[in-house]
Amino acid sequence: MKDISTTGVCPRDDIAAYLDGELSVDAAGTLEEHTAECSICRRSLSEQRQLLAALGASLGQDVDLDLPEDFTKKIVVNAESTVAGLRRPGEVMTASLICAALFFFAVFALGSDTVNIAAAFAGTGEKLVAIGAFIIKLFANIAFACVVILRALGSHAAGLPLLMTAVAALLVFLFSSFWILKRRGARGFRVS
Repeated sequence: MKDISTTGVCPRDDIAAYLDGELSVDAAGTLEEHTAECSICRRSLSEQRQLLAALGASLGQDVDLDLPEDFTKKIVVNAESTVAGLRRPGEVMTASLICAALFFFAVFALGSDTVNIAAAFAGTGEKLVAIGAFIIKLFANIAFACVVILRALGSHAAGLPLLMTAVAALLVFLFSSFWILKRRGARGFRVS
């Protein structure tokens, strides 16, 4: 147990939970017994009750502000006029210098391992480029196959209704895929 006389701090930290009514009956009773004996916790409990009362009183007041009729217009004009001045002119240069300094510090801190780490990053980069190239080639081949199939169907006069059906099915597939991806992007990916 800590010596309260030397630190001036009591080890009890569940006063806020007590005030919020989150403690069990036994824990609340133990805390009440403790505050009867401990002046630090009693003072802390009193201060937190006063804070909650003041907060409740300030939030309970209805404040009716009279805003000018062109208040929204003034806010928009002010925001648009100060957008260019959001950053200091030399801030990008300062950030670049800090990043360069951190890079050189990391290189010197790693010492001889820098070459091995750079090689690992290069290998990872090559793999990512290969995956990207594969995906691009896959979509290009799928698009090429669709064009060949549509051309073959369109070259026959008897295939015109079939061609129209295939185009409609392709459009429905593309729009439904876009809609699903858009909805997933709005909700985020969820793991069930």
